[in-house]
Amino acid sequence: MILADRDFPPDIRVEKEARTLRNHGREVTILSGHNGRTPLIDQWDGCRIVRVPRGGRIMEKLLTAGLLVTGYHRKWARAIDETIDRFGIEALHVHDLSLLGTAIVIGKRRRIPVVADLHENYPALVALARKEPETPWYRKVLNSPRRWRRYEKRWLHETSRVIVVVEEARSRLMKYGISKSKITVVENLEDISQFTQFETDKELVKKYSGDFVVLYVGGIDGPHRGIKTAIEAMPHVCKEIPEASLLIVGDGYLRFQLEAMASRLPYSERITFAGWHPLSKVPTFINLSAVCLVPHLSNELTESTNPHKLSQYMLLGKPVVVSSCGPLQRVVEKTGAGLVFHEGDSLALAHAIIRLKDTETRKKLGEAGRVAVNQYYNWKVSSNNLLMAYDEL
Repeated sequence: MILADRDFPPDIRVEKEARTLRNHGREVTILSGHNGRTPLIDQWDGCRIVRVPRGGRIMEKLLTAGLLVTGYHRKWARAIDETIDRFGIEALHVHDLSLLGTAIVIGKRRRIPVVADLHENYPALVALARKEPETPWYRKVLNSPRRWRRYEKRWLHETSRVIVVVEEARSRLMKYGISKSKITVVENLEDISQFTQFETDKELVKKYSGDFVVLYVGGIDGPHRGIKTAIEAMPHVCKEIPEASLLIVGDGYLRFQLEAMASRLPYSERITFAGWHPLSKVPTFINLSAVCLVPHLSNELTESTNPHKLSQYMLLGKPVVVSSCGPLQRVVEKTGAGLVFHEGDSLALAHAIIRLKDTETRKKLGEAGRVAVNQYYNWKVSSNNLLMAYDEL
């Protein structure tokens, strides 16, 4: 059973893992959060979905406060127990740290193995969130990065298997004394057959025809994304490439702040916030672009993960410009798929984009990335590690 604390779908990593396990003969149940609009029992691509119903607003806050302090969520514990009884669950696969302690308590009592699937450095994410003015006051008071680090160290020793997304994350967790053999790397890579099945939106292509599109796809939900750096780079880019435009596809709480910042800069009309679009539209946006960005700032969080967008860009043959965060730089230098700039340096980012004004350079780097994805940097290759981890349980 896969535990995902937000309503599912969408979640690109959960989707790929669930589909892979199902395709290899596993019966998959996804226990997810609930947005109040979807059925409590549902089906997705041959997998069963069981959603944990939302309670009243005050009760939900009390339960969340309890989770932040104790690492245990009573309502989710009851839901896990009931789902085990109902469907005969044999393993608990927990996405991220927040529900791991709850799953371990039940896994021990039920003698069911627990797999921890860590998308990111959760304590570092909590530390970043505490600095944001949009974070509710009770989370700033109760949500302690130090406490989550203690939980992480203790809980990971009690799991049967730990899954991470990059080698850098495995190295981080090995400092807790966890055996390298217990930690499996399953990277955030694209499923070629799934991602290439979507039809091209011809109206979108027509809309941006003639532009030298510099594309960012993803969340706008924290400064660590580095979107501010990309915006600040554009006046320098536009002086050299008048037809250049920055296209930001995604949404998040920082959007309005970044839009206001962009509006005060020269060439602000060349910066577009397109908002959220479904995954089916993402290949069209990538195909109409000239250059694709992952401009992450360097911190504890970004130094131990890589986003799906990197392999998506590369799969469609687009040159990438990434910041000097370790995992990003490692992949780009290994594959030759693009250029690296010093994180947070908008002028360095602008210079990298300007270097890609040359069509032949873009083709060369884009082709290197496409070849890498088709040969080895893809979900089919990476998912074998997931299957081997389950074979060993």
